[in-house]
Amino acid sequence: MTTDYATDILAQPALLTTALHTHLAAGSQTHAAAALLRAARGKRIILTGMGSSFYSAYPAMLTLLAAGYAVQHIELSELLHFGAAALTADSLLIIISQSGETIEAVRLLQNVKPQSTIIAVTNNPNGTLAKAAHAVVPHLAGAERAVATKTYTTSLVALGVLVRLVVGESTEQIQRAIQPSLSAMQTLNASFVASELPALWRTWGAITFVGRGPSYASAMAGSLLFKETARMPADALSSAQFRHGPLEIAGPKLRAIICAGPGSTLGFDVRLADELHAYGSAVWLIGPVTEPKPYPVTVIPALDYAPLAEIIPLQHAAGALTTAIGLIPGEFAHIGKVTDSE
Repeated sequence: MTTDYATDILAQPALLTTALHTHLAAGSQTHAAAALLRAARGKRIILTGMGSSFYSAYPAMLTLLAAGYAVQHIELSELLHFGAAALTADSLLIIISQSGETIEAVRLLQNVKPQSTIIAVTNNPNGTLAKAAHAVVPHLAGAERAVATKTYTTSLVALGVLVRLVVGESTEQIQRAIQPSLSAMQTLNASFVASELPALWRTWGAITFVGRGPSYASAMAGSLLFKETARMPADALSSAQFRHGPLEIAGPKLRAIICAGPGSTLGFDVRLADELHAYGSAVWLIGPVTEPKPYPVTVIPALDYAPLAEIIPLQHAAGALTTAIGLIPGEFAHIGKVTDSE
């Protein structure tokens, strides 16, 4: 791994612990944004972004959905070209962009001029997005030179605190919910060794990522990470959607990474992993599964905020695979840190 990429991964637990305390502190920008969002209870709420920013919003969307909010999770580029009529004064728009300058956000703000109340979740307090917003929730990620690692996880924490405040959790409850995931990240940084996976996980070739519930965010973010670092094809599906047709790709040529989050759907994900292995596919399961399996399992405790921990082994594995095929993890070939064209 490059120093930048590896350093960014290892820095996350301490960085996120500080960020969590900042978000939870009385009078924080996150508390102010939560008050604004709470007041929008009767409005249409749209969470939007691009890339890993968009994926980081998925668990937050599910939290609001479970609490009865009229919430949607829509890609920013689709809002820009097809969603202007929804961006009225009776809507609230949560835009996630680490740079605050991604081209779709800038064009939406400048060309569409949404009438919505806007909450910005960004790592750039002086960017175009932050300046246009009614409230700003900071990533608190610091500088990030390689592909999105810290800005993905800091976005998960920022959005997690924001929506948990909105649905009525106390700061103490939120601390108890998120802190164990940060501890698990630290443990995984110390204990997970990508080279201990079978060698096929360090060879170039397509990988399918699946997940469900909040862990679907891990599947989507993991897929993007492998595409950006190893420059290889990777797709992401919900584990339920995978059964509706894509199961036909199961067999010896399939590699599947299953992000099996805790809760009511865990058993479905484990059963899918077992089936894929029985069909001859290479399977790697990440989740709270302790019983012996005939395929690799990275055990993660049953956490309230599992996506924070699930991404750590994926970040390390992407770096190891990238290095194994002779590339430099986090070094872009065709794009830059900020996407400035559609």
